[in-house]
Amino acid sequence: MLRPLYRFAHRRRHPLAAALLIWVLWSVLAREDAPSFWVLNWGLESGETSPGFIGVAIDAAMLTGGEWWAGEGPPRPVNLADDELLRWARLLQPAWVRLGGTEADRLWWRLDDEPDEDPSLSRADIIQFLAFVDNLNARPMLTVSTGPRVRDDDGDWQPEQLERLLDWLPSDYNGILEFGNEPGAHWLMFGPTHQIGFDQYSREFVKARGYSGTIPLAGPANAFWPEVGEPLSTLVGSSREFLESGANPAIFTWHYYPTQSRRCTVRTEGAGWESLLDVEAVTEFAKQSRKVRAWVDRYSPETQLWLGETGPAQCGGVDQLTNRFGASLWWLTQLGLAARTGQETVIRQSLMGGDYALLAYRNHYSPNPDYWAQLLWQRLMGPRWLAVTGADGPVQAFAHCTPDASGALTLLTVNLSDKPMNIRLPLGTDAVSVLTVTSTALDSRLVQVNGQLPETLDWSANAPLPWQPLAADSEQPPHSYRFSRIDQHTYCAATPMPPGLR
Repeated sequence: MLRPLYRFAHRRRHPLAAALLIWVLWSVLAREDAPSFWVLNWGLESGETSPGFIGVAIDAAMLTGGEWWAGEGPPRPVNLADDELLRWARLLQPAWVRLGGTEADRLWWRLDDEPDEDPSLSRADIIQFLAFVDNLNARPMLTVSTGPRVRDDDGDWQPEQLERLLDWLPSDYNGILEFGNEPGAHWLMFGPTHQIGFDQYSREFVKARGYSGTIPLAGPANAFWPEVGEPLSTLVGSSREFLESGANPAIFTWHYYPTQSRRCTVRTEGAGWESLLDVEAVTEFAKQSRKVRAWVDRYSPETQLWLGETGPAQCGGVDQLTNRFGASLWWLTQLGLAARTGQETVIRQSLMGGDYALLAYRNHYSPNPDYWAQLLWQRLMGPRWLAVTGADGPVQAFAHCTPDASGALTLLTVNLSDKPMNIRLPLGTDAVSVLTVTSTALDSRLVQVNGQLPETLDWSANAPLPWQPLAADSEQPPHSYRFSRIDQHTYCAATPMPPGLR
């Protein structure tokens, strides 16, 4: 449009033509700072996640004293009876606490009369971990080793360590077991000679299930990378082959990080604001998530699907990035997409330790920004969801019935861009109250909920949040997220669908 106007003004050298060109240029440039308009509508698609949608992870190295992403984290082994840790973890109300990670495939369950060779845990350590989980009113997820220490000279998995752990667990153990951690990456963790194929892993999984009995067994917990999917799948096989083999796990787990920190030996997507909040990162996760969902539906339809480990950047995160406010925009978008693409549970890495922790030990377990984002999700976004149309790109929108059974619906809108957004709610939506969450900068640790610090709010069970009426001309600020509460929405007032009809 501009080039013909320029030719018109240049040929005629007329003041009115020049003025017209200046006006058009000004209009285009001015729109750069003007808010974009987004009109939302309710979609036809709906569904439901598990009531225990979000869990948290503790890397096994935090209990063994290992050097897992050493830095300013808690002293190892971590004190699970710490008052501040318990205070904040209870408030978060995770459904699951996973003890796993890379260290889990190096771990040895140690008898009291055995040498204390790192990394190892005793029966007393497991009892302490289970007491911590019970204190949070959560359920445990224990990763059992498939690494070199539990294999014979021929490279075959041996069950003695699993049998020992099962003997230690209480008779009323209400958790699950997970068979190994990222088996497709043993070449990276232990060296090429210790890499097994997924055909072997599948056979060993079936063998392990024979020992676990009534305790659900999850797997394969393999890593998926942006763009790449499962690394070296052409050589070692993939999780798809595990499902195709008829292993029929109780829970299929997979791992995904949108970026990798500099600590990672191999990187396909470096960690930074541009890569973390890029629309392509959103699209890539949705694509991988739907792919895995399709695998499970086709080859093992009775199996639950869990995103068993995720965080903003692999290999411990990045200080000043994954523990800052901007990461919360990624985290809430990922939770919304995970629910919509059929992930029944999501395990966040990690509760403490590393630069992506929900709780920062350097401030004695004070919450990082992602903690507040997850806490608000837990309070406001229940299992039942309703699709939202009209939002994509820099605006992401998700709608869930509130978990208090009041018939209310909560709409979450995330503004990934550095510009304000004018977001129009669906027609007929009224009596809306909002919580707008902002910060002073992407790399700030400061969080404000309708202008108030979340640390100053009363987070007890029935305490009201500082909702404000939504003004007719309200714009959503740049780099922010907003929860809008819509009372008595027809979808949420309806009777939930039976599981077979979802």
